[in-house]
Amino acid sequence: MKPGIISFKAARPDPRVWMFLVVCILLLTFPCGSRLELFIMFILLALIMLGQQMTAAVVRFAAIYTLLLLAAELCRFIPWPPAGMLVGMLTLLLGRLIPVYMACVILLEKVQMNELITALEQMHVPSVLIIPLAVVYRYLPTLRREMGHISDSLKMRGLRFSPVGLMLQPVATVERFMIPLLIRSGKLADELAAAALCKGLDAGQRRTSCSDVRFRRQDAAWCALCGAVAAAMLCFHYYPLTLLNG
Repeated sequence: MKPGIISFKAARPDPRVWMFLVVCILLLTFPCGSRLELFIMFILLALIMLGQQMTAAVVRFAAIYTLLLLAAELCRFIPWPPAGMLVGMLTLLLGRLIPVYMACVILLEKVQMNELITALEQMHVPSVLIIPLAVVYRYLPTLRREMGHISDSLKMRGLRFSPVGLMLQPVATVERFMIPLLIRSGKLADELAAAALCKGLDAGQRRTSCSDVRFRRQDAAWCALCGAVAAAMLCFHYYPLTLLNG
């Protein structure tokens, strides 16, 4: 694209493909909870991230997943059985949440809000659901940036926010980090609500979009592939011996 020329080409694949991916991962994490099945989902989502040029996110999730696997193995050597059981339950829960979080990160990073709203309107989703979803969609990344700003301000004053500090000094941590975050969150909610009204989300007429958001054959093929992989994982989960024996 030449400098100075604005491109209104919609992102590919369609936002509904990523929404379908999130739904598939959510449905798979309930029955498929073994370590092998969760690892397969992690590898598939990592490959999708690499295909979407999200290398930094893949490295970050790989490091977190490796730490979880190490914690799951080391919990066996904890001398106090209740503590080992608690660590094992936490690692299992986080292992189930990581694939869902990865799918949501792909959706947040690769879909523009206006294209998401247009896709939902084409699906005839009511406005009472689209407006809160649009506000939350913009609120979460903004809140993450605000947490980084608050953490930087604490470092400038010689303070540091960490999970260890939260356990050792909960009152001081809440005073230094959570209270500024809550105050800033209220202001952010008002700003995002005003921005949503300025963009015409509550208008009675149908909104237009500069991007050509359409569900094409390639998008249908991606959804079919996601559905086929999800169905295959469910079949191997419920009928492993039958499928292996032919």
